Amino acid sequence: MHPPQDLERVQAEYLLEAPQMIESMFAAKPALRPVYDRLYDVARSLGRDVKICPAKTIVPLYRTHVFAQIKPTTKTRIDLGFALRPLIEDGRKFPARLIDTGGYAKKDRITHRIEIFSLMDIDDEALDWLKQAYERNQ
Repeated sequence: MHPPQDLERVQAEYLLEAPQMIESMFAAKPALRPVYDRLYDVARSLGRDVKICPAKTIVPLYRTHVFAQIKPTTKTRIDLGFALRPLIEDGRKFPARLIDTGGYAKKDRITHRIEIFSLMDIDDEALDWLKQAYERNQ
């Protein structure tokens, strides 16, 4: 376990590196940056408890646990992933647009995804699934 001053140093370093991680992630995918920015803004609006923690290849969104992730999968597509385990266990049926990642069977947090190619794909349906993932995962 890290002493408190080490943890504070690590957190401070991460906060300095996070914006550069986003810049690097989208350097070769500039057309997707406005899509990411919109998803970021929407995620922040879900609640004061939303944390957004960029890594090298994905951007997890979490409260206590990850409820969604933003992943620029190709140069033209972001996969917006959702942790929908509670809905699966309630027997919920999902529309074809919501792609099963196999995560439930593998015990991964992210169980489904929607392909986002442009700002137009961030529609009411995609936003509703993001909200449901947020509400069902504390």
